[in-house]
Amino acid sequence: MTDRASNAGNNAMSKPAWHHMNASPATRQATSRQRRRALWTCIGIVSGTLLLLPLAAVMGPRVPAFLPSYQTATVVAYVIITYLIFAHYRATRALDLLFVGGACFYCAGIFLLQFLALPDMFLPHGSLLGGEQTAIWLWFLWHAGLALGILAYAASNWRNPALMYRHSQRLARWLMAAVAAALLASMALVTVFHAYLPRLDDNGDFRRLASSGAGPLLQCMTGLAFLVLWQATRFRAVLHVWLGVALVALLCDNAITMAGGSQFSVGWYVGRCNALASATLLLLIYLREMNQVYLKTVQDARLLALNNAMLEVRMDQVRLDDLTGLPSRSLFLELAETLRSRDLASRQAVALLFIDLDGFKRVNDDLGHDRGDTVLVEVAAALRSVLRDSDIAGRVGGDEFVVCLAAPAAAVKATATAVAGRIVSRVAAIGDGIGCSIGIALCQAENLEWDAALRQADAAMYQAKRQGKSRFTVYGHALLDEMA
Repeated sequence: MTDRASNAGNNAMSKPAWHHMNASPATRQATSRQRRRALWTCIGIVSGTLLLLPLAAVMGPRVPAFLPSYQTATVVAYVIITYLIFAHYRATRALDLLFVGGACFYCAGIFLLQFLALPDMFLPHGSLLGGEQTAIWLWFLWHAGLALGILAYAASNWRNPALMYRHSQRLARWLMAAVAAALLASMALVTVFHAYLPRLDDNGDFRRLASSGAGPLLQCMTGLAFLVLWQATRFRAVLHVWLGVALVALLCDNAITMAGGSQFSVGWYVGRCNALASATLLLLIYLREMNQVYLKTVQDARLLALNNAMLEVRMDQVRLDDLTGLPSRSLFLELAETLRSRDLASRQAVALLFIDLDGFKRVNDDLGHDRGDTVLVEVAAALRSVLRDSDIAGRVGGDEFVVCLAAPAAAVKATATAVAGRIVSRVAAIGDGIGCSIGIALCQAENLEWDAALRQADAAMYQAKRQGKSRFTVYGHALLDEMA
């Protein structure tokens, strides 16, 4: 039983932590609504392609601005996708994302090269890069690169993905080096060796794509990527679903582009739209992911603030005396320190009153603890009734209470003794022989030490008890008042 539990634990530990991150589109389960939306997107792309397939070879209007707009939009889309996927990889360390991110990076580079290689785009007669066959072969390479990247991503999820993570950092470096090498090799192929490339484009006529086998090869690679992706993932996660849609758009792009056979034909225009849709779908899912993460962050921040506020309230409640509702010793000292700090600038003095009930033990012994609890509640009410709003009261023991007040240095003694006199009177009015003895410690706010002040007030309180109880004294002074 122990070995089985240990093996289960080891298997669980062998899986990367990111597999448990529900916020990731690569691992979050796709809902039925998301699958239906993806299915209808595929149906729309396939239906539109099939409807226009008979018209694919018909020449459309020559729109000079279409091609640079399409190239720019697609390059920007793949650059943003690459950035978002690599940011996602840095956050999750999900190595299989590097296959998709690397493919998108490759496509962005190829598209940029194709932009420079397009005839008459930047120069009146010719191109900035390569020769006559450079642009069409770059079209072939970006289709192949994206299909192979998704195929590698699907294959990495097919068998045991945990095997990839035994040497994760080394694999990540190798993958990125392979993508960079592929991009450099492709650049060299279409520039340095462009004269040796098979001829696929005859002045805008690329029907040789189909007859040479290059186009059907692309279809086989893209279809294989789709099948392996379905076999490996069953389109469980959100990213799986939309990668499948992107592959469907590429299949339709290849098919209608080959059927069109020439630049500015209906098939060529529709193919470019399908290619742009393939890139845009991946971009939209990650932009939506960023929006969801932002909304969740805001929601979590609000929830955290609410929980912190509730925790503070509960902490204060824990630090209040259950019976009287007055602050306990620790909370009383915090509040008293806040009062002292606030009055430093105005050079106020502080008075600390230590109150001990007289006759409380007899009430508990003769009248019972319930009556004793009632007396304590009535004493707390008496304190509240005589104190100012700025004064602080607390219960620090069984029948011991404390009060902290601030007043100008010249008047603090008179203020403290007046409050003490009122407390003695109000407590005596409770009845049952209850009274109180009060010790007062007077301190300057700037050099106040609470432990010393409490000891002084406590000593003055015992002096009041020795003098006959039900009275108050000031530490270091003779008896100031006596209440019958």
